[in-house]
Amino acid sequence: MRVLLVCLAGLLVCLQTADSHSLPQKDYDTDSSNHDITNPLNDTSGNNSSSVPDNSSGIFDSNATTFIARTITRRGNKVDKSIYAYKNGKVKKILEDGNAISDWSPKSRTFLGNKDGIYIYDTETEKLEKYGNLSDNVIGITIENHSDDLYILTEDHVVYKITEEGTKKVKINEAEHAEKIALDWDDNLYYIGANDHPYVVTSAGAKKIEGLPVNSTIPLISRPPIKIKHGAWLMSLKQPYIIYPNATSEPYVFSDQEKLEYMKTERAFETILSQLENQLAE
Repeated sequence: MRVLLVCLAGLLVCLQTADSHSLPQKDYDTDSSNHDITNPLNDTSGNNSSSVPDNSSGIFDSNATTFIARTITRRGNKVDKSIYAYKNGKVKKILEDGNAISDWSPKSRTFLGNKDGIYIYDTETEKLEKYGNLSDNVIGITIENHSDDLYILTEDHVVYKITEEGTKKVKINEAEHAEKIALDWDDNLYYIGANDHPYVVTSAGAKKIEGLPVNSTIPLISRPPIKIKHGAWLMSLKQPYIIYPNATSEPYVFSDQEKLEYMKTERAFETILSQLENQLAE
């Protein structure tokens, strides 16, 4: 089975106007929990092809692994952030101080960003191990489609390309003051700058994406959560856009089938989050 590991948060946001479902949020007197389900589906095919994975079937099947980044705050201060893995109806904590999850994987391993570097979690053996020799506080991570090379975003908003099994890093000088990063399926690099505007990194330097709303608020950027061969995914003011490597963009309109898949995915999210909270409360 070939399925897509994607950040579906933008899909959830943009389609909430189309139905009455929403992700559950639990409020506490002193504590609050925020969830980031970054990788809802796992590719177990071991196929490192350059094509766009097909995510049209197998949503949350019994062999899939879903990764959840859960943050606990108390009186406005973060007291814990950990990454959990959900598989076969069971949830377990796999990484303390986990900050980021790679947005897809062509194999059974998923890359996780931590305050002391990068880790790999193998979804088949369920083992976690350190990747390479980096010690950076990694808050964003994405893997190339055509290789095992990574791009990471560090706590000080610097982007690096990681090669040679995590032992070499090269600073991407064009990506200045990055807040979020993403790759498309052609391995073009995009990032959200300090002004909350998206850019694409080209051979001529970083180019500002045109055709977007002027007053965009905290946009979300990722690989497309649907089968689109070229361009990255951007959520702006609840409107999805496809942004292209030539620095242009266009709004995206969902089909009825995509809305149906969204509803199925959202219900699966709700089940997983509910189970996570119930297990942690025990």
